[in-house]
Order: sequence, then C-alpha cells, then structure tokens
Amino acid sequence: MKTEKKTKDERIAKLTRERDEALAGQVHAYHFASYALNKLSTDHLTASGLVLSITVLGGREPFAPVLIRDGLSKETIAALKADLARSYNAAIAFKPEGA
Repeated sequence: MKTEKKTKDERIAKLTRERDEALAGQVHAYHFASYALNKLSTDHLTASGLVLSITVLGGREPFAPVLIRDGLSKETIAALKADLARSYNAAIAFKPEGA
C-alpha cells in the first residue's frame, strides 16, 4: 500500500503544528500563561473582548473562534489557573533520580 506524498506546504504545516505543540508543553509555559490570564479579565477588557479558539493535539479545532465580550470572568480565570496548575503538576511528575 502506497502512502500519498504530501506537498511541501503540508509538511511545513505539520512540522509547525508539532513544534507549537512541543513548545506549549514545556513547563515554563504554565507560569507565563497563569500570569497572562490576569490581563484577560473583565477589569482589563471592558468594552473590548478576546477571541477564543481551541486546538486539541493533532490540530483539530472543535469549534470556530468565538468572541468573548468584555473579557473573562474571575471564575473562568480561576478555573483556567486550576487547570494550568494540574497540568503543571502532571508535567513534573517524573523527576530524574536525585532531584
């Protein structure tokens, strides 16, 4: 069975996605994301908004980008920070011997 050869643009898109996924999973990313969430609150984005898009590993987007008017609620930010902390703890679960 022959596999279909991908074009140069398709290969570049796949490698770019894989690079972005690898960078997103680095431990320090959780720190910076947690602090950046504070600037997305209704206190900072009143009369503005943010565009929410979600991409799962592999590149699938479950829904089209959507506008969240006036920013994120304090409850949403707290829930996202809790998920970031959970993901961080999973990322550091395996430590080298002696650490």
